[in-house]
Amino acid sequence: MTLNYKIIGSRIKIRRKMKDVTQEQMAEDLNLSVGFISQLERGICKVSLDTLANITEYLDCTFSDILEYNQHSESYNQSKLNALYSSLSPEDQHVMLSLMEAYTKHR
Repeated sequence: MTLNYKIIGSRIKIRRKMKDVTQEQMAEDLNLSVGFISQLERGICKVSLDTLANITEYLDCTFSDILEYNQHSESYNQSKLNALYSSLSPEDQHVMLSLMEAYTKHR
């Protein structure tokens, strides 16, 4: 079984953003470097089980939330959608909501 570190990193980033925490704040709180958090979220580096346990506890999630292989599960998609939407300005959120409403009306 091969781990996909890009997916793992993406899930960590989504959870971090959902918690409204910067990479700098997370790194400081976990006594890690900002560079490590950045590389981890981009899937460039590997993470030890101990560090991953600390990260999941910090992000209030489980190992399976981060490691689960079904990246198209409903909870994963909802988490990603929420994180993306939250990262938009209020004006862009309004535009995206209008686009989604138009899409669902005419699909």
